[in-house]
Amino acid sequence: MAISIKHLPHLSPLVHDYYYDFGKVQEFYNGDFRDPAAFERQARSVRSRSLPRQDLAAILAEQNANYGCGPETLGQVEKIARDRAGAVVTGQQVGLFSGPLYTIYKALTAVKLAEDLGRRGLGSIVPVFWLASDDHDLAEIDHIALLDQGSRLSEVRCPMPSAGGNVPASSLVLPRDIVDCVRRVEDLTPDTEFKADVIGWLSEAYEPGRTYVEAFARWMTRLFKSRGLIFIDASEPRLREMAKDVFHQEISEDSPSTRRAGEASERLRQAGYSAQIPLHEGILNIFYTDTERRPIRWKGGLLSIKGAAAPVRKEELMARAEEKPSAFSPNVLLRPVYEDALLPTVAYVGGHAEISYFAQLKGVYEAFGRPMPVIYPRKSVTIVENKVAQTLRKYGLEIRDLWTQPEGLIAKVAKNQVPDDLEKAMSRARGDLEENLASLQAKIVAFEPTLKGSLDLARGKMDLQWKFLEKKVRQAAVKRDETAGRQLRKAADNIYPNQRLQERVFNIVPYLIKYGDVFLEKLDQAVDIGNPDHQILALGGEAR
Repeated sequence: MAISIKHLPHLSPLVHDYYYDFGKVQEFYNGDFRDPAAFERQARSVRSRSLPRQDLAAILAEQNANYGCGPETLGQVEKIARDRAGAVVTGQQVGLFSGPLYTIYKALTAVKLAEDLGRRGLGSIVPVFWLASDDHDLAEIDHIALLDQGSRLSEVRCPMPSAGGNVPASSLVLPRDIVDCVRRVEDLTPDTEFKADVIGWLSEAYEPGRTYVEAFARWMTRLFKSRGLIFIDASEPRLREMAKDVFHQEISEDSPSTRRAGEASERLRQAGYSAQIPLHEGILNIFYTDTERRPIRWKGGLLSIKGAAAPVRKEELMARAEEKPSAFSPNVLLRPVYEDALLPTVAYVGGHAEISYFAQLKGVYEAFGRPMPVIYPRKSVTIVENKVAQTLRKYGLEIRDLWTQPEGLIAKVAKNQVPDDLEKAMSRARGDLEENLASLQAKIVAFEPTLKGSLDLARGKMDLQWKFLEKKVRQAAVKRDETAGRQLRKAADNIYPNQRLQERVFNIVPYLIKYGDVFLEKLDQAVDIGNPDHQILALGGEAR
């Protein structure tokens, strides 16, 4: 089952048109994700590029072997050098225990799209997951949310000792507290035949003393071991060396990325859209990293690194980028171009926010002499467990009904809980009132035209009072069935926790504990690469 993306809450106009009216936004992208020719053009383009494929493959083989990959992944890595394979790339911050569910959906979309493009005759296409190890927004990655055994929203958080500054995730080491985090997940989740294995695998990946990035990669590798998904940690100094020309150009040309993205942002505004990435004149879109990521400001020929005692000349910073590129990293605006300086990217799998910010990047790619990939929307999924499906059926609801405030949902159900004869009587009374008021209006206006305003005011007050009465009747109906209220709130917490899509809040671990590896199999079956709509995975019952 699927639901049209246009029905998702908080969908931006730009993303809506990307899905349903691509002609309006095509100037901002390098091809329609529904057009097979777009992928063919990009595949030819990346294969004609000169890339350090042998060196890249050697580093990827080393990294992925360290993460515990299987022969499927090493075989995919070999294709990069041997077959000049193209890549379907995705990526995400290295969240605790893999972070929100959409991280899993991104990875699975990349795997399935790579397989699909390969079947279309585009040659070897491999899936690659970019570990966003340079990100320093630690508050985004140090926790997960889940429903506990009482169906209450709970959080598991593992604070990082160095969370006070702009420390990149690549520098983080798991503290002893990570053991307590795994134990808390164990305490909050039900006992099943799969639980011991899942907790054991999680503990193996997230060992104290291991880096945050490696732990994430090891856990994700276990989940996708048979699918050949390649992970890349670009904080590796040798990879920085291979893509250092991006840093050099950003410095030498006074941030061409800001200039070109600014031009796109203005065109977006003129077309009625919002720019996703805020731009800052006078700041390079790269960081200088020692113990923290530090922004770099420029003015004329002088640049200042935040926290440094004195400014540096442009030529001096260019020399540093040449001699020690590992001290530099791209920000969100320049990172896609930096990625594609290393990888033969045919398509990038991104969420709605990424679709929006790529609209600012076509000119940036052109400025850096690289082809912008086709942007493929990651699959969006809602998991519906049996108890939730039963609640939906019981009250005649659809999943879309849960994408609202709980009070509104309860009010809708309450209306259905009112006895038919009472509902009909209230409807008749309201109709009689309207009819009588209309008849009265004609007589009052004929008697004294200036009284029409007073009548309209009285009618408005009566309408408000009538709606208040209807609301009270429906609330009374719900109060007669407290079980309904509890069931509805639990269903809402499951499908739309904290007023956000489920995929943006919950983590995969509780589902693995409940259902075992069959969960991944069912998720794989539910994700239809040929269907762009929001998809539903029903577990143990049919969803509506």
